[in-house]
Amino acid sequence: MRGRGSFLISILGLSFSLLLALLLRDWALRSPYFRIEQIRVKGNRLLDREEILQLAKPAEGQNIFRFKASQIDNQLEANPVVERAKIVKRPPHLIEIRVEEQEPLFLVNRGGRLLVQGDGFTIDPHSPLDLPTLSGADDLGERYAEELALQMKREDPTLLDMVSQIRWEKGITLWLQDGCRVELGEGNFGEKTSHLKRLLALLKDAGDNPGFIDLRFRGQAVVSKGRKL
Repeated sequence: MRGRGSFLISILGLSFSLLLALLLRDWALRSPYFRIEQIRVKGNRLLDREEILQLAKPAEGQNIFRFKASQIDNQLEANPVVERAKIVKRPPHLIEIRVEEQEPLFLVNRGGRLLVQGDGFTIDPHSPLDLPTLSGADDLGERYAEELALQMKREDPTLLDMVSQIRWEKGITLWLQDGCRVELGEGNFGEKTSHLKRLLALLKDAGDNPGFIDLRFRGQAVVSKGRKL
């Protein structure tokens, strides 16, 4: 009898705990205490913060537990710049929008519009985003520029940071931040990128600031030296 009584007490205790949990859940889903009052945005560089907040505006005032994150992240991920978006709920009042953007390589100058890597996403020409600008390129030029930029990223990310402009005219021409012009031509960018990295290091060690470098021809480099550093 004692064992049976203990079993009944355990069942009653479990039932009471489940009932309490259900009551607390129902209270949390209905309570105005858990209304969304603050929205935080993290990770955006290209997308405007206010644009993201505008998408999230319908969430304000909703119960944080009833709110469906897909209402926002699906809209954000439809944007070609966004690789993924994640909504984190931080009860009682805060939701956090975490945005992972595609890593852009360069901007494309199209009739005064700046497009991020040619994908159609336009940014303000006065944006603080510091990326090389590609000009004069058709579809082939954009493909060559992307191939080159990816190769530079793999070789040494600081190489691409040194580039201010990319010009396409029957071949790739780079303008570096210090004003040096680099002729690369078409293709074989892996070898040319490695050659350029070694050459710039040698010139820097020698205290030379080149005005022109020609790497169009395999195994050859033409350098026009500028002023002493």
